[in-house]
Amino acid sequence: MKIAGVLLLPFFFYALYVFFTFIRSSEGKSERGQNILNHSYKAALPIMPIGWLLIEVTHSFINYSFETYRDLMWILILITFIVQGFTVHTYKNKQ
Repeated sequence: MKIAGVLLLPFFFYALYVFFTFIRSSEGKSERGQNILNHSYKAALPIMPIGWLLIEVTHSFINYSFETYRDLMWILILITFIVQGFTVHTYKNKQ
């Protein structure tokens, strides 16, 4: 599990950079920027509850240790931020 988290870290840092630079730019504060941010929030919103549900359902079949559960939650948070950052990147270049 830790390997997957380490492999996701570069994507996470890039997505975080894109997201924060977009928020602080003048484009992020415009109406178009707010529209892009709303689309990114819509894309990232269902990931956390659905992922948590899947982790809990599989936990009833496979008993995870606390360390594995913690790693899975960390990966879920990374994926949520990655999707949000890449959605901002995609919509910023698309429109």
